[in-house]
Amino acid sequence: MKKSRMGSNPLDIKKPTPKKERLEWIRDSRQEDTPDGPDTTARGQKEIKSEDTIAPVQLKQAVILSGGGATGAFEVGVLKALIKGMSPATGNQPLSFDIVTGTSVGAFNAACMVLQDDPEAAIDFLEDLWLNRISSQPGRTGNGVFRFRPPAQALLSPEALLKHPVEVLSRFGVDSMYLTRDWLQRGLGFFQSSEPIEHRALDLMNLSSYVSIEPLQELLAEAVPLDTVRRSSVSLKVVTTNWETGEAVVFDKAQLTDDIGHQAIMASTVIPGFFPPVDVNGQFYCDGGVVMNTPTLPAIGAGADVLHMIYMDPDVKEIPQAKLRNTLDTFDRMLTIQFATNINKDIEQAERINKGLVAIERVHKNASEADEHVPHFVKAAGHIQKRLAASEAPHRKLCIHRYHPKEDLCGILGLLNFERENIETFIDLGFKEAIEHDCKASGCVLPE
Repeated sequence: MKKSRMGSNPLDIKKPTPKKERLEWIRDSRQEDTPDGPDTTARGQKEIKSEDTIAPVQLKQAVILSGGGATGAFEVGVLKALIKGMSPATGNQPLSFDIVTGTSVGAFNAACMVLQDDPEAAIDFLEDLWLNRISSQPGRTGNGVFRFRPPAQALLSPEALLKHPVEVLSRFGVDSMYLTRDWLQRGLGFFQSSEPIEHRALDLMNLSSYVSIEPLQELLAEAVPLDTVRRSSVSLKVVTTNWETGEAVVFDKAQLTDDIGHQAIMASTVIPGFFPPVDVNGQFYCDGGVVMNTPTLPAIGAGADVLHMIYMDPDVKEIPQAKLRNTLDTFDRMLTIQFATNINKDIEQAERINKGLVAIERVHKNASEADEHVPHFVKAAGHIQKRLAASEAPHRKLCIHRYHPKEDLCGILGLLNFERENIETFIDLGFKEAIEHDCKASGCVLPE
């Protein structure tokens, strides 16, 4: 594992296992304390039988939240159904989770979900934020995530200008000064550089100069008190990407201090090229989705037994070929394929390990049907052997529920459309996905 380049690493930031190891490091940590605090328990439990006793083992429930810009509202809908006990995935019982991990917009949602002791109060709070603080609405000067420089949308909206004249005009003045300085610096660099003229011309263009994330900064400061986050009994993992090293960096809730906490959460949400990277303790970080769009591994490392993975990518085969009429649609499909491949690899490896552990159990019990399970044991043996070589802690079976839209929600440009109507639609679609959840059709991993 590579070491962080954050100087002497005063925060002791832990990074997930390198991708090449994938799920090989699954271990049974139910009897251990998590890095965030004491071990917590979930509603689900199973019994481990021995000759003398039956000991209940609490199953840790985890929620995995991926990136997706405005479609992050889909996660709100899924969580709403799970927490209110309206999904067959939980036996129509309210979900109480012990671990929540997030990347990109999922990091914001994850941080909000640990602000309340009652999960139902937490999801009500998060839904209200999306509908009334994040979404853009008539009469407002924009959305709660970003705004363009200068605030052209507000200037062109008579209603917004009449309601907030001082705010709009003040921002216009500040933004004009910012852009003037940016253009002067780039122009000076153009004439002073010795690089080929086509390279210097490209340096004149920077979309992120025209985008401000001040609304998100204000939203985090007002809605996400970091002291409350750190006191939560739920384990929180926020995944970011170190812009210098290209490595995934996971911030535990204890590392979300008053000095850098909001910056770390914000860094996980910024899309490279559109939003500028965020300075966290002297290092620049950006969207965690660049290297880990669905942060499954941090949840497993925290001891999760049951994982509820919520992501916004449809099945690739469900994206009609006729849609690929332009470059943006092509990139949309390319990214969907990339994310789906990574998710499916983790799912397939979890299934192999689950089947291998079943084979071991049956061989150990001298079951007559053991022979048919030996191939599963052989496939999993390498992963299990590596784990046992590093530690005496055994592997454990995982249950993985997958929730995602059946069709493409909006395409690349739609990720930045925070209109209230869109947000309401995404929440409804997520809610419907959870209440109509079919484990077989969704490819969930259900251990024997």
